[in-house]
Amino acid sequence: MKKLCVLLLLTVSLFASAKEYTFSPGDVQAMKQLLGSGNLQPGDAVVLKDGTYHNLEEIHFTGKGVSGKPIVWRAENPGKAVIAGKLRLKIYGEYLQLEDLLFYKAWAIGHDMIDFQGEKGVYASYCRMTRCVIDECNDPQKGERPNEGDEYWVGLRGTNNRIDHCYFANKRVGGLVLQVWLSADNHLNNHLIDHNFFGERQPYGGNGAEIIRIGHSWSSQLESRTIVEDNVFFRCSGENEIISVKSCHNVLRRNLFYESAGGLVCRHGHYNVIESNIFIGHNQRGTAGIRIINQGHTVYDNYIKDVKSFGLLVRVGVYERPTSETDVKQEPLTSYHRVENVDIAYNTFLNSSLELGSGRGEKMPRNVRFAHNLFAGQTPDLKIVRAEEILPGFLFLDNEWAFSDKNSLLSVPYEQVREGFRPVDMPDGLNQGEKERIDACIFTAGSTWYKALKENVNHIDTNR
Repeated sequence: MKKLCVLLLLTVSLFASAKEYTFSPGDVQAMKQLLGSGNLQPGDAVVLKDGTYHNLEEIHFTGKGVSGKPIVWRAENPGKAVIAGKLRLKIYGEYLQLEDLLFYKAWAIGHDMIDFQGEKGVYASYCRMTRCVIDECNDPQKGERPNEGDEYWVGLRGTNNRIDHCYFANKRVGGLVLQVWLSADNHLNNHLIDHNFFGERQPYGGNGAEIIRIGHSWSSQLESRTIVEDNVFFRCSGENEIISVKSCHNVLRRNLFYESAGGLVCRHGHYNVIESNIFIGHNQRGTAGIRIINQGHTVYDNYIKDVKSFGLLVRVGVYERPTSETDVKQEPLTSYHRVENVDIAYNTFLNSSLELGSGRGEKMPRNVRFAHNLFAGQTPDLKIVRAEEILPGFLFLDNEWAFSDKNSLLSVPYEQVREGFRPVDMPDGLNQGEKERIDACIFTAGSTWYKALKENVNHIDTNR
């Protein structure tokens, strides 16, 4: 009993020591000094009163909170504390949390506007950015076309960090919305990116306008183990890769891609799981589904409807998977490696094409299982390039073919494909299942206090 009383007293003492510091736009220097001092203690809160905090320039947010008692930097009233102008926010330490802040018409000093590291190699761990908004943040000195400058909004580094229930929209300058960085000695990130709403990104006209990229070509053979789940990608049309996966052992599940001209692409890396995502294209130009390159992936229970470019694309490789003996100068990591040991199962493709074997190269897919999928719609769109070389690498097993012309399967010239499908009537319940999946995303994602988010959700909800 005595030990219990001592423990309770210690707990009360720890919570009693937490402090709240309040600042207004006129107190910027004092706020910056406190945030970067390292003196904030677990449970402390730095609170911004309503107003615009302009040109914070370089600002550090550091300290060591603990589990259940993070150090919080938040708005007194959600969205009423606006951060604008020049910004380089560096977050590093443990259990730090950004909450309810609005970044509006801010832009990066240097490369990353918000960077989860201090000096090189000093990272953030167990830090969180939640219910924040980044909107219209474009450097006015940079153009909106390729080679006119770029910047990243968020550079996610370190380990076990989370970005959730945020809203990101209207990036026009080149560069990514969110980059997960890997390093050779610190690549097991274990980040969680969940329940965010990624709003409109107009076509950029070239490469380098992804919404999320996990890794880079140079780090593509390393494990990241980042999870991207329950997010909405609404009209994210910067380029043909909305999410570009360039590392290993990541999970991307239950995300909604709505009228977005681009796809979810396993560009590099291996053993990634693409599960239970939903793609709604409304036949708009450039809308796409899933593109598979490299090895060991699982593509499971995805729902792809009315996309214009491709529902599923399995590419030909140029090189084999790199090994420790591979000369990457001769077989560069930026190239395409053979698709092998991939499982594509229980997916639904409605009015969307299946494209197997596209691209240049001689490394044909190998040991790809295509099983228990539904391929359906008005008319089948099946594209198999160099079929005599491609098809030996596929096993088609127990798939369903539901098109109004019951003889359409018989007209397929590939016996192996015909044997792996059986004609069925269009299954009942697809529309209800689609609605449930969409609802699960749109009503749980983003910063609910932001007006633009509500308008986008309403558009999706009324145009289905």
